Amino acid sequence: MRADAQTLARSLNDAAVAAGQSLVSDAELWGLLGSNAQEVLRALCAAGEAPALSAGSSEPAALAASTRPRTARGLTRFPEDVLGAIIAFVDLPMRFTCVAACSTFRDACARLSPRLEQSLVLKRFPLLATIGLTGAPAPRALSRTFEDFSRRDTLRAPPLRRPTSSLDAYTLWLELELCERERPRGRGPRMGGLRPWRLRESIQVGAGTLTNAEEGLYEFTVPDAGIYERLNQYINHGSRDVIRSIRAVVVATRRSESGQLQFADIYRDLLTDQDNYQSDEGEISIMRWFCYDVPVDRKNTALEFINRKLNDRDAYMDPCLDIHWNSEIPSTIYARWKWSVVDTWEDMDGPEASMMLEHLADWK
Repeated sequence: MRADAQTLARSLNDAAVAAGQSLVSDAELWGLLGSNAQEVLRALCAAGEAPALSAGSSEPAALAASTRPRTARGLTRFPEDVLGAIIAFVDLPMRFTCVAACSTFRDACARLSPRLEQSLVLKRFPLLATIGLTGAPAPRALSRTFEDFSRRDTLRAPPLRRPTSSLDAYTLWLELELCERERPRGRGPRMGGLRPWRLRESIQVGAGTLTNAEEGLYEFTVPDAGIYERLNQYINHGSRDVIRSIRAVVVATRRSESGQLQFADIYRDLLTDQDNYQSDEGEISIMRWFCYDVPVDRKNTALEFINRKLNDRDAYMDPCLDIHWNSEIPSTIYARWKWSVVDTWEDMDGPEASMMLEHLADWK
């Protein structure tokens, strides 16, 4: 008989532990017991502690009314310092489990907050104990920050960001400037330095047409069909004392969300070279303005810093615009976006150009 009682006691003890970890209400748990188990528990419970049965029903009367979370009844008799000592042994995830599973633990955590959470964060991230928590964020935010640090190596690379506007949201405007400067005078070490370029005439070509948004191609129609030949004569028939050239100036425009017109300097450089080639229509002349780096937003301090360090090491990848003008009729100036890399240029596609204009260009 004594052995049977010990077996019964162990079974009740195991059941009590399992019940204490359950999230169902007392009434729901009582309703799951058979009549014999209920009779045994009534006999063992102190008067009034066992749920009473409703008349004419084997279900407890409290079943419909009881909706509170389970409480491990034995814990309510523990002093606060004992509960605090128990909770101090858990980690951060278990602390939140205790709060959700047991009202006694929830109340104990509330009384110990925020010291409890701070101690758990220090236990989880020992480096914080060295740094100190003076002026630090709340424990939850601090824990999330350092969890993100620890998961950085396992996280996937973020998806490639896409531009918020397509390339046709930007317009390129072209101006040609006829420039000249005096040649250096004298010989040897006393030879005079180069004089600054002077603007002699400005020719407004106008807005470019985006002919291929995927490849970032533009065409500028020159209104005066004979202007190519006139400029060709201008730069190739100067005097001994004067150097002549043509500067291409490109400015981009866009509209802000409020409708304000904004401007960005895109290209501003002199003619790179001029060449001739044979075609079915005869000899064709071509003027080229090689890639000139797009001025980037100087308020982007990180980008400015990285660019300077890379340029110091002759390692770079800068956005630029390539321009050329054929003498064919009708007279058209072509432009396309490129990347300026070491010793060469690479084509830039339309989405890359949109991203560059949105985030790198220096808008005013």
